[in-house]
Amino acid sequence: MNKRKINFLRVILPISLVLVASCNNEIDFDNSNALENSETEKKSKLSSLENKSLPVIAFSDTIPGTPTYFRRTTHTLPSGNSGFQIGVTDQAGGVINQIIIPGIGDIMGQEADKYGRVGQVAIRDSGHGGVYNPTQAGFNEYQGTPVVINTSADGKTLTMPRRKLATWHGDGKYDYTEWENIGPGSEKNDLKNADRDDIDESDLPGKQLTEVRSEWDYNGFYKDISGQYGINIGIIKHSYRMSFIRKAGHCINQHSSDISPLWKPSAIQNDISVNAPVGVYPGTDIDMNKMIMVWSLRHDLARWNPKNVIYRKTDRTWATITPNDKIELKTQPADSDGTAFMIADNTNRNLGKALCVYRPKTAVNTEVVIGVKGNNIIYTDSRESTSGMIWDATRNASMSKYGFAGRLKGMISRDRLDDIGTYAGEGVYEAYRNEVYILYGTPNEIITATRRLDNNLTLF
Repeated sequence: MNKRKINFLRVILPISLVLVASCNNEIDFDNSNALENSETEKKSKLSSLENKSLPVIAFSDTIPGTPTYFRRTTHTLPSGNSGFQIGVTDQAGGVINQIIIPGIGDIMGQEADKYGRVGQVAIRDSGHGGVYNPTQAGFNEYQGTPVVINTSADGKTLTMPRRKLATWHGDGKYDYTEWENIGPGSEKNDLKNADRDDIDESDLPGKQLTEVRSEWDYNGFYKDISGQYGINIGIIKHSYRMSFIRKAGHCINQHSSDISPLWKPSAIQNDISVNAPVGVYPGTDIDMNKMIMVWSLRHDLARWNPKNVIYRKTDRTWATITPNDKIELKTQPADSDGTAFMIADNTNRNLGKALCVYRPKTAVNTEVVIGVKGNNIIYTDSRESTSGMIWDATRNASMSKYGFAGRLKGMISRDRLDDIGTYAGEGVYEAYRNEVYILYGTPNEIITATRRLDNNLTLF
């Protein structure tokens, strides 16, 4: 098939970026603690530069003597005195690939440990057919995104300085990688050294790395906050940004309206912004239209199989769903406040083990889109049309999935912000921000902890 050339400047040459963020922006991006000292700050800045030099994807090491889907946990973060901890890997963007439940051990095994699963964040949008999919872990089950992870001096914080995000492999729906010099492309319907995007990529600089390197960056941290706010059980905060920081390059143009067979013009928004930036920003094929964010954890049912779900209602009381209720919970109950729920192995709230995820209605989680200029937030916008809990007890026959999903009108590309409107020519870009807490204890211990956290966050 004859392939047509795409404008070289549009496809190949992204703008250069300064990737060294300030101390406050890298550790707690909006309003929390700065780095402990100048040495830690220096280390974080050096790590940003090192992240810049790392490839966006690489084959990951495996644990000797185990199947290839077992990845190494490179950093751990305990919380509380019970033995609860999470583990992450620097081979795949700092995703969570270990959750240790006291008395049980690591509940993430051969099912949950795959890069398309694990504990992570990913985004996609309806306009690009759901396959322009920047993902924390990397490109596919074997090719993760290497990242530098810093451990704070007190051992309570794991920080991932800013680095590039790869797009996921397309879920077998769209093979957009002609080059496979790093590794295999799509796991299903793989055309090998050919693809479906109809772009001449025979002389593409960077080859596969260019094809999968998205216009997005990720930075974030995990912080043990046990001992604060009168909370003594295990509680870990995951805070992050996903920055739409590069102008439209080769990656997003493989998914554009005149190239991708999955492009959906019906998803285009008349105006992506709600209150900011001021003006009208109609969606285009280099923007995100009807965007979806998912933050989730997963675990192997063979290792832990709790049967009860306890969720917080709009009146701030908690309700329990047991197997006897015969409710298949795929989305949140109508009376849920959409912010907090736990899975528990005992109906007695004073006994047993429970794991909770909590996304409080802070300013970060309500004004989820920010405009960034340099290291400063110059506007915020509330674009989530819906958000709430997701819990799939049997995502497949041997794995459970739980977390939060949000739907946004979309996000505006850096090209558009630079070309039109209030911030034309000022180098402004948009970012999505989020913060989620992971708690472990008995159900009543967790309920008490969320109340204390709310009181200190002044949410009620």
